[in-house]
Amino acid sequence: MLKRRQSRHILNSIPTVIYQLAVTDKGFPTQWVSDSVKKILGYEVEEALAPDWWISCLHPDDKEAAVKKTSILMTEGHSVQEYRFRSKDGYYLWIQDEASLMRDTDGRPKEIVGYWTNVTERKQAEERAAESSTLDIGEEELTRLNNRIAVHVVAGTLIIGSGPLFLREEARLMWGVSVLGLTAFALGCSLVLYLLLRALNLDERSRHILTSIPTVIYELKATAKGFPTQWVSDSVKKILGYEVEEALAPDWWIGCLHPDDKETAVKKTAILMAEGHLVQEYRFRSKDGHYLWMRDEASFLRDARGRPKEIVGFWTNITERKQAEQRAAQAHKEELKRGELIRSSDRNIAIAALIAALIIGSLWWGINPVGVTLFVACCSLGLLLIWLVFKSGKY
Repeated sequence: MLKRRQSRHILNSIPTVIYQLAVTDKGFPTQWVSDSVKKILGYEVEEALAPDWWISCLHPDDKEAAVKKTSILMTEGHSVQEYRFRSKDGYYLWIQDEASLMRDTDGRPKEIVGYWTNVTERKQAEERAAESSTLDIGEEELTRLNNRIAVHVVAGTLIIGSGPLFLREEARLMWGVSVLGLTAFALGCSLVLYLLLRALNLDERSRHILTSIPTVIYELKATAKGFPTQWVSDSVKKILGYEVEEALAPDWWIGCLHPDDKETAVKKTAILMAEGHLVQEYRFRSKDGHYLWMRDEASFLRDARGRPKEIVGFWTNITERKQAEQRAAQAHKEELKRGELIRSSDRNIAIAALIAALIIGSLWWGINPVGVTLFVACCSLGLLLIWLVFKSGKY
């Protein structure tokens, strides 16, 4: 088991603010807050113990919902919520608040034990991904609209331009009943009909804390032959799916590292030995075979003579944050791609307008080799543009 000094070091080092509230007839006064409130939120413990400190730091838009969640905690014994909370420097952080109701031997509410975890990075990544997704919808539709405009301009011009040129009196004299003109006219009408149809288809307390927080706490012994695992918190079962006995097996940690992260993670041990503290992130295989992103923070504890004695650290599951960051990065790439598509569709409109002008302009040449050649060339360009738009899938 962990000694008192180790427990205090852990509770004040993990990226979580642990708190204890008393349950009274008049409310829930704060009884205790871990020292990590200073590291994470910037407040001294004495400030966090002041009456109404918590409610006064809630974001105005989240306050009502956060207070109402207390009733869920009292009836169900457990609650998890996320809200914005003002740090000491005035900025709002996203906090995940998980609390449990502790009862006495008679089953009466005794106290509330919970913890706050800073999830601002995950929330920001999710917001970036959501914003890009919203832009995706608008820009995608704008691209399709521009391309439809370009196609309709060309199609309409083919209809308008082919009729007067090949069905006029001179054309009949040259071609008889103008099969070419009728064919072009029919193709144009068919194209418009197709576009229309396509458009329609569119310690009791300490034990509870150590097993409930979203963190696996571990202790390694520093020996000449390595760092055998001495102790792992029960939360390893909840977070990674392994029994404590499995996590204590030799080479369990290194055997579960992702192959692409293993070499780097092992090499970073030198930093821990040299600096006494190490934070790294890597993928770790859970019991069900899936890889989770873990944040590993470890510290060296030394004996009275300053010699390395043991390593105490913790793993935090940051998979959601990593996935949100990956979605945001992918959304950024898609945004750049969409920007190019929009520019392309804008060019299509300009080209369509130019082709339309050339088709209409070719009428002035009359029925002669120059006029017919110009007309056919412009019609070919127009059909080519339509084909390219459909090929892109952005109609």
